[in-house]
Amino acid sequence: MKNSNIAVENVLVNDLKRSAKQWRSQGYPCDDYPLIGILLNYQVEKLGDVLTLKFLRDPQFLALEVYWYVRLVLKTPRIIDLYRNYYGDNKKAFFDALGVPLSRDALDFVEIDQIVNKIREDESFVKDKRLQALNEAVKLDYPSYILALAMGAGKTVLIGTIIATEFAMSMCYPQGIINFMKNALVFAPGTTIIESLRELSSIPYEKVLPPNLYQDFVVNLKIEYADNKKDLQTQKESIYNLIVTNTEKISLRARQRRNQAVLSFQRDEVLANLRLQKIASLPNLGIFSDEAHHTYGNTFNKLKRVRETINFINENKPIVAVVNTTGTPYYKQQMLRDVIVWYGLGDGIRDNILKDLDKGIHQYEIAEQEEQEVFKDIVEEFFGSYGDVQLPDGAKAKIAFYFKTQEHLNSSQDFIEKAMVGIGEDVSQILVNTQKSSVAEVSEFKRLNVPDNQKRVILLIAKGVEGWNCPSLFACALIKEQTSSTYVLQAATRCLRQIPGKEYSAKIFLDSANASILDKQLRDNFRTDLERLGAETKEKEIITVYIPKKPLPELVITRTVKRAVAKKTAKVEIRLIKPEVKELSPILRGTLAFDFSGPREILMPTGELKELPPEEHFLDCYSATFRIASRYHLPFMSILKKLKKLYPEGEIPQHHLDGIIEQVEEQGARYETIEEEVIEAMALIRFKDENGEDLFERDKNNSYIHRLRMQKSTCRKMRERGLLVKKSEFEDTYDLSFHYTPYNFDTAPERSFFRQILSMLNENPEDVDAFLFTGGLTDPKKTDFHFEYFGEDNRYHLYFPDFVIVKKTGEFYIVEIKAERDRGNNVVEAKAKAVERLEKVKTNKFKYQIVYTSGTSIGPRNIKSVKDWIKSGAK
Repeated sequence: MKNSNIAVENVLVNDLKRSAKQWRSQGYPCDDYPLIGILLNYQVEKLGDVLTLKFLRDPQFLALEVYWYVRLVLKTPRIIDLYRNYYGDNKKAFFDALGVPLSRDALDFVEIDQIVNKIREDESFVKDKRLQALNEAVKLDYPSYILALAMGAGKTVLIGTIIATEFAMSMCYPQGIINFMKNALVFAPGTTIIESLRELSSIPYEKVLPPNLYQDFVVNLKIEYADNKKDLQTQKESIYNLIVTNTEKISLRARQRRNQAVLSFQRDEVLANLRLQKIASLPNLGIFSDEAHHTYGNTFNKLKRVRETINFINENKPIVAVVNTTGTPYYKQQMLRDVIVWYGLGDGIRDNILKDLDKGIHQYEIAEQEEQEVFKDIVEEFFGSYGDVQLPDGAKAKIAFYFKTQEHLNSSQDFIEKAMVGIGEDVSQILVNTQKSSVAEVSEFKRLNVPDNQKRVILLIAKGVEGWNCPSLFACALIKEQTSSTYVLQAATRCLRQIPGKEYSAKIFLDSANASILDKQLRDNFRTDLERLGAETKEKEIITVYIPKKPLPELVITRTVKRAVAKKTAKVEIRLIKPEVKELSPILRGTLAFDFSGPREILMPTGELKELPPEEHFLDCYSATFRIASRYHLPFMSILKKLKKLYPEGEIPQHHLDGIIEQVEEQGARYETIEEEVIEAMALIRFKDENGEDLFERDKNNSYIHRLRMQKSTCRKMRERGLLVKKSEFEDTYDLSFHYTPYNFDTAPERSFFRQILSMLNENPEDVDAFLFTGGLTDPKKTDFHFEYFGEDNRYHLYFPDFVIVKKTGEFYIVEIKAERDRGNNVVEAKAKAVERLEKVKTNKFKYQIVYTSGTSIGPRNIKSVKDWIKSGAK
């Protein structure tokens, strides 16, 4: 039975999410640091009327937005002040949000500061109220936040993105009131996670930063991994360093390991302190702690002492902020109150960032003698479900078996091999990796992500958990292994990482004891359970769209484009001088009075005049550079250097700016704008990208498919209204339609139009080559059939029309279906104007029409012009 109280709302997380969303809707206003709006907007592009992320995933972008909202709008508060900001006016709301249980009577007699001090200093109060995690958070002398994102959401890329945007802000605002990071230290609690953090070097930062900022970032960035080095290569007090280290390399008061020689221990401690001192010298340091549950040193005494080290660094030179990333906002059912972003396992499954587990969690009630049958069932189930499954790069699906002892691994391997032989699978696909593995086995384990690797059945002891990223892992098995609870959680969920753009499911195999452990861990760490986790996909349905590889006509269209070209007399470089400007004139204030002496009441000047001294306003060089460089497409650093030379104090009088821009425009006259006609061939479907890679998934028959994830209720309504239409449901005598199936119409009038035109073509196709519904494919990477229009928000958007009819002559007719109530709608008209403007180009051979209807079907009169065109042709 489900625990109805299992989900506990994090009020702060929800309020921050709402605030960040409102900030986004306003365009990210930030008067002091307007660059942040440029950076955040750069992450997004418009696909039709839908905002789509260019590179980041939804949870990464949400975390980035909330992070910068807290940094800039809320001025980077410590965690307790963040709660004051939202709930300080209401004691009950304040303590409820913090999870501090106080009676109504107590609230009447205490103030917020009194209770906060007790949380900080009164150990018995903390223990009695179970506030250990909150105690840790409120004692910190620096801003520290937790970004809790489920595995697979991309925490490493998020860390890299925050660092890149922090460095970009610091380059543009080096003397800002808010300190931006000029150095970053990334902590990892172990060597496995350090390996996964090497991804920081391969992040395509050009997809995160605009071109002018990206160039400065990559030129200045220095990445160092402090794994086996005696000392850091980083120079003391230098800037733009990104250092990745595990805790032991720089941790305070390292403990002597058992059997470690005294001299060896002393040498390690000296090296750690040398590294730590160098890091502590770095200015504007931001610290990132991956897997943040390792930082709660006092409360969780068996975990690493990262916070002690951070405190030491902060005492030497104040740090900018600490950003902790973890997969869970809970520890032993205690909510970590410094969480500002929470994206859970269920969110990841619903959003297809994680593989779903619908009917994929298998639990075995087994006795000693039944173990062979269990392994046989697992092997058969795995190869039956994933035998032919491989990733787009060719890597084959894999399963990991986790064991506690070598003895159990050996006996189980015999069972696994027999089961594989029984179904005709080669046992050479088995790979063993333990603490005692050979160099060759370890090397093979590291190569599991290589596409041509043939190992598919992985047997592990104390390997393959936290930090292990194996995209081709589809199943995990823990049979009769009652090891640590955390290990069970980490091992069982390793297979959940989804392949971007795919819709795979995963399987977890457990004996009853491990199932109970996993269930409890899910409750403690994610406030969910096995039943809920296994049901996460039940709200959604996957519609598989089949795309036959049949020849489609290309639509040839002529566009008129404006292009800036250099004049032959163009100068090479823009030169700037300080503009000659008049002194600011004083503001004159006159006084008026009513004059009642005339026939009408008239306001007359009294002659009283007062001069108000002008107040000079300034703009920093960085903001001015951005205005100029972005508007005139000039190199950022070149303009910045020129402005700094003219204004060494770093500030430009605002009334000088027009004179500077005038110089840029005068010298920019070396360019002239010309109009030219460009002929384009628009592909109705693109099967390959620019690198020749498939844009669509392929099924077992090597046919192209596309998967649509929809709410089950939406699918049900579409089926009830007949809007999901398969090719087999309509007669298409001459194979003119269904370039994919099923068609997913938005409205009944669209279906009505399709039925009528197709029926006409079935009787006589005239010279029609294709009649296609195009409104359901709205990804500009997969189709060229779209038009750009200027929206009410002063931005360009993409418009994907509903239908196109193509003749063998190359002429085509574009049709949009709209309800009568949409006639005169600004957006509808803007889309129409964008297409009609091209329709008027003499060389174009197409027509465009919006068909309006007031009902669920379309009358013959509404589509008479379409039918006439089909019969007579010609534009």
